[in-house]
Amino acid sequence: MEFNSTFTKTDTVEKINHINCYGTKLLFDIATKQEHMEMIIYASSIMTVFGYLENEPYSSLAKNIQPKQLLKKITINDPPIPSHFNPSFEAYSNSKIYGEELARQYSTIETINVKFICARFGWINTTDDVISDLYDWSDKSVQCSHRDLCQFIDRILEKQLILNKFEIYFVSSNNDYCWANMDNCQQDLDYIPQDGAKWKTT
Repeated sequence: MEFNSTFTKTDTVEKINHINCYGTKLLFDIATKQEHMEMIIYASSIMTVFGYLENEPYSSLAKNIQPKQLLKKITINDPPIPSHFNPSFEAYSNSKIYGEELARQYSTIETINVKFICARFGWINTTDDVISDLYDWSDKSVQCSHRDLCQFIDRILEKQLILNKFEIYFVSSNNDYCWANMDNCQQDLDYIPQDGAKWKTT
């Protein structure tokens, strides 16, 4: 089972919280009461850590300035930092942080025998386009292609029986200057991204 909510820049904080906080808790409550429910794939987001982009060396990506060196990668053990770009971005980031913590809490309840997999999906767009100049490198560095998204879901289903009751994974493609650490995703799931955005040099 998997679910997610996207948002637009015009969505209100109230709408985001209602869907992503209240709605997620409602779905967790219902899902964990189902007799044959074994696993929930919670579609979290790279935006749980988008606050890191507000400081160097990561902030250069948003300005399309090529970093002078490889960036230290954020791991699942680093604290979440929400985006402060605008109130909607901050609310969306915080709603995903809330969803992850909610999943963690549910996974500790002994009477609930359901696994919770929190997938911090990178930037996914409907056209699967990573070339367009409409997007800056804060997006491109963590983009996740449709093919890599499907690969991740396949790997989760294949490895379901050996996964812990609670897991968090970053899920992106093999992009230049990707700053999300996917080591545990590769080790646990044999996830090897097939696509990736490459920095053009002139």
